[in-house]
Amino acid sequence: MVPFRPRPPWLTGRLQTLRALRWPLPAALTEGHRLWLPLADGDALAAMLHFPEGGARRRPLAVLVHGLTGGEDDPYLREAARGLLRRGFRVLRLNLRGSALSQPRSTSHYHLGRSEDLAQALTALPEALTGDGILVAGWSLGGALALLLLGREAETPGLPRLVGGAAICPPLQPELAHATIDANPILGRALLAQYRREVLAVPARDLPPALRQAALEAGSVQEFEARVTAPRFGYPSYAVFCEVNRPAAVLPRLRVPALLMMAADDPLVPLASMDGIDWSRCPAVLPLPVAGGGHCGFYDWRAEAMSVRALGSFFEGLADQGGAGSAAVAGQWPGGSPSSTARQAASTAAA
Repeated sequence: MVPFRPRPPWLTGRLQTLRALRWPLPAALTEGHRLWLPLADGDALAAMLHFPEGGARRRPLAVLVHGLTGGEDDPYLREAARGLLRRGFRVLRLNLRGSALSQPRSTSHYHLGRSEDLAQALTALPEALTGDGILVAGWSLGGALALLLLGREAETPGLPRLVGGAAICPPLQPELAHATIDANPILGRALLAQYRREVLAVPARDLPPALRQAALEAGSVQEFEARVTAPRFGYPSYAVFCEVNRPAAVLPRLRVPALLMMAADDPLVPLASMDGIDWSRCPAVLPLPVAGGGHCGFYDWRAEAMSVRALGSFFEGLADQGGAGSAAVAGQWPGGSPSSTARQAASTAAA
């Protein structure tokens, strides 16, 4: 467990979470360039591309994915983008299908397991951006999608080379995350209301009146996923939806390095999500449990959040190893795992 000393006034997991999700002063970024990345069914994802000041080095493109009801301007996402730009990475902030900025070109919606959207969007990027490979990082639901991308979409035809990834506070066990969210009388209720509004705001082709009514009636996130999301996307039950899209299940299948960061006081995705995982079967994964940080927060006494430092160090280590991605696919990491990069990220995060 990595020690954590919270930065006042963000002294509890709930306050860390509110700071990460709702801080009104956005991190300043270099000028962005709006992209629309087409999907196979005609929808498209809005994305914002940034280049570091002084020019980019020969490094993979860093793709950042938001969480449930979020978007490219979520505080945690902008702060991570700023940290990676400072380290010389080009950064793409991606908006999922049906989220606010992608809504004008959406006729459906993202969900926990819709990782094929990420694969299709990345395949649409020009080779000038992806020639050095791609690093993907996701927060919360976006972290689940990042892991599923690495674990089950890596062989998608035309997909650029995936060098590595990171998942910050992902719902490794969806049922546990939903139950924890629903048990939270303040954050849970607010998240459900935002989720409902977002889903119903999309002029969807796949949300008939019966499912719209179910969305209005759902009294919890778990009920929403059971009565709306599962039938909408062809799953016979909520249990099957969770099992098929369980991020924990793909960890042994990862063939490129991935950082997995969780907080002991996360009020939405509990640290117990990591229980029962046989890490000896997941050599590509660096599990980094932290004693505090809330949900996607990790604001300690350093200028950059601990998560930004860990992510930046991890991605720098992968970029500096050059052909490390190919070596990982071949199972040729020293000692069978990305040990040098893992140690670097862990020491940076704990400092």
